[in-house]
Amino acid sequence: MKSIKLTLLGATFLAGAGVLSAANAADVYARGSLKDGPEEYMPAITWSGFYIGANAGGAFSDSDSNDDDSTFIGGVHAGYNWQRSNNLLLGIEADVDFADDIDYLATVRGRLGWTAGPALFYGTGGAAFIGFDDSFDDDSETGWVAGGGVEYKLRENVSVGVEGLYYSFDDNNNSDDFNFWTVRARLTYHFGDRFEPLK
Repeated sequence: MKSIKLTLLGATFLAGAGVLSAANAADVYARGSLKDGPEEYMPAITWSGFYIGANAGGAFSDSDSNDDDSTFIGGVHAGYNWQRSNNLLLGIEADVDFADDIDYLATVRGRLGWTAGPALFYGTGGAAFIGFDDSFDDDSETGWVAGGGVEYKLRENVSVGVEGLYYSFDDNNNSDDFNFWTVRARLTYHFGDRFEPLK
């Protein structure tokens, strides 16, 4: 009689464990963990969203002249980033800078980058526009710009970085092109984005 009671008790325990296991499995399935596969990866730090910032650095002529053709340059930039779930970043940026004897130096560029947590490495390129300090003539040129940079987020909404760009303009006054480099430090504020990363 005692062995029968033990057998019934054991069977009851196993049946109860089976019910609990089935209930837990159904709960997990209902939440979508097994039904929908693994959850989409969401990075702890996101670069997606609008941003604005300031930059300052130097411009250096690409000519073979022995003259000192370097000058201080500084301005502002703004843009938008789309960060994909695989750490790829797509973006667009516009900037305008100022220097001695230059009314403005502006660009509109695409950006392609790779994020690694708080770090961003990117290449960039697009159209460039320059206007010279000449009150008697509309001395402006259109060309192209390409380069790259790295940024690092000090906080969720603040990043610092350095960027190098190469500019090339057709000089309408003579047959030579007008080319130069800029190297700029950047301080940027990110507004963030509530959307999920692109898949």
